[in-house]
Amino acid sequence: MTTLTFVYLILASPVRDGSAWSITPMPSMAVCQQVLADVRSHTGSWSDDSPRAPAASYCKEVKQ
Repeated sequence: MTTLTFVYLILASPVRDGSAWSITPMPSMAVCQQVLADVRSHTGSWSDDSPRAPAASYCKEVKQ
């Protein structure tokens, strides 16, 4: 049986009434970590409803 590996970028952003989650498939862990670094380096907020991603955002590898 072949093991499948999936990588996801998980971002959690606080918004006015709670939090918003974004789970995005990535082609590899290296790409995911680079995208996460780019998101974290953003110095301002994306908009009033979607501020920059908190430090708790992460890349997750799932094997099936």
